[in-house]
Amino acid sequence: MIDPLTGVIAVGVVGAASAFAGDRALRRRKRAFQDRYGTYAGFRSQVDEDEIRAVRGARGDVAAVKVVRDRHPSASLAHANRYVKEL
Repeated sequence: MIDPLTGVIAVGVVGAASAFAGDRALRRRKRAFQDRYGTYAGFRSQVDEDEIRAVRGARGDVAAVKVVRDRHPSASLAHANRYVKEL
């Protein structure tokens, strides 16, 4: 059996490692977005507005956000959602 202190330390180490990995992934995604589009305006200019409007009209906002993310994988969920809401 593991004593409580060892359990707390183990959970802390695993949590810290998870946070570090998640932070690295987030930084990598932000860097990829910056390299590809520069700014949100640059991203916006590269998205096929007619296609996204058609998907949103036929299947709704969630499906439109998914299509934006599928076509532009370096875009965050926040950017894709913002784009769809601004149409």
